[in-house]
Amino acid sequence: MPSIPDMPDADGRAPALTVSTRAQRVWRWATSMLWTTLSYLFHRVPLYRRGRSAQTVPDVPDLDRDVVGDLDVVQRAADGVGPLYRRSYRIAFTDSAMTPEQVVATLRRDINAATPEAMARFEDGSPDGKTDRIEVGNEYVVYLPGPWNGPVRVVDADATSFTLITLDGHMEAGQITFRARAHDRFDWTVFEIESFARSGNRLFHVLYDRVPLASEIQLHMWAEFCAGVVALAGGVVMTSVEMDTDIIEEDADGPGADQRRTVSTAPVSDRARRGLERLPDSGLNYALDTVDIDDVDQGWILDDWCRALPHEPPGDPIPDGPWETAALLIEDYAFVDPRIVRAVYWADVPLAQRNMMLEARFYGLRFLLGLRVGDVRDETATVDDRPVRRWGWNYRTLEGHLETGQMDFEVWKWLDTGEVQFRIHAYSRPARITNPIVWLGMKVFGRWMQKRFARNALRRMDELVRARVGDPDPTLVTY
Repeated sequence: MPSIPDMPDADGRAPALTVSTRAQRVWRWATSMLWTTLSYLFHRVPLYRRGRSAQTVPDVPDLDRDVVGDLDVVQRAADGVGPLYRRSYRIAFTDSAMTPEQVVATLRRDINAATPEAMARFEDGSPDGKTDRIEVGNEYVVYLPGPWNGPVRVVDADATSFTLITLDGHMEAGQITFRARAHDRFDWTVFEIESFARSGNRLFHVLYDRVPLASEIQLHMWAEFCAGVVALAGGVVMTSVEMDTDIIEEDADGPGADQRRTVSTAPVSDRARRGLERLPDSGLNYALDTVDIDDVDQGWILDDWCRALPHEPPGDPIPDGPWETAALLIEDYAFVDPRIVRAVYWADVPLAQRNMMLEARFYGLRFLLGLRVGDVRDETATVDDRPVRRWGWNYRTLEGHLETGQMDFEVWKWLDTGEVQFRIHAYSRPARITNPIVWLGMKVFGRWMQKRFARNALRRMDELVRARVGDPDPTLVTY
């Protein structure tokens, strides 16, 4: 990327941009946005993400502390717009010749070595085009896709981490920390990016929270950065990128300040959130008490899917083992591929009483599908004369859904052998659809989408469980 420094000079004046510089910038915006969009659509990065309105607030650093340098140009979290978010991106790797300290030292020497260059670049305006080492007090401009750049200043740096704070003109207001550490249980290195920030202005607030275009670009960029760190360290990936978003403070002045807190498996539209509010008044779109899945005249399509997960020793599930890990993923509905389906539900409603609004995605189209949790199962049973521990739940379709029926998600552990399985059972049939175009689409693609949903859910569950318990599948392709 060309070096286009736009940091203010000593007198606070922004440098004038020549016609050539403006043309270069427009060209870079266009090409970087195109590359980022294509990369987001087609690059498959194993990713586990959660979006939560945090009831237990994570540890928040002092965001109003004194920092080095001119305080008048610092853009603190309190100066921003919208909710205060904590976002973290983590990846674990092994077989690297670098210690966590060496990983951070390498990044401080050249942070662009891990930065996906087509998506972002750190520059300090040096005439030679090289970026100085990360040191406290240094300032940089982070060039990003689209018409926004990010001036930042280094405010903390030590052997295992460094922190950047945003300056005037950044699209966010807050701080971001890069750190590396040893894994708590395994001989791995964990690299993490953690930010505490609000949107820097109203426009970015709309793009991030309402569209949400910017949040997807940001997520993809930092996931790529994590992968770049592993490559830079010469390591072998042991986990997918884990991304958490916590709402630390709601927007006190925004239109949603008095709304209930929600959980979403990935960013969803305002339309989906508004639809969630209407679900308590919706009924099932079929008569549950008349269902007989063995009656062929009722026309139910039956599905049973099963995926073997990492083994455990025989006996009860072990703490933090594959069975417990899968159960947590099922409870959060985190095993679903967010490129196909995203969900939003109330944070203060127990699982057994949960309504869920799904936002199904199909080649640019979005369909809202209302569901209600039916049964929650937690039992030790006997199946085929073998003891099995089962946990899971099901949901049922509500009025307005494109299908009718029920889908069960369960994790089983066979206590005699230690086998662990993720199981999906469903009965379904098409709903009455009055829109002829949607009816035709469901007729042509409906069954294919059902199978795609199940296959991706099984594969994603396997990847996430193996990543979390430290049992990677050698057949999986890393990046």
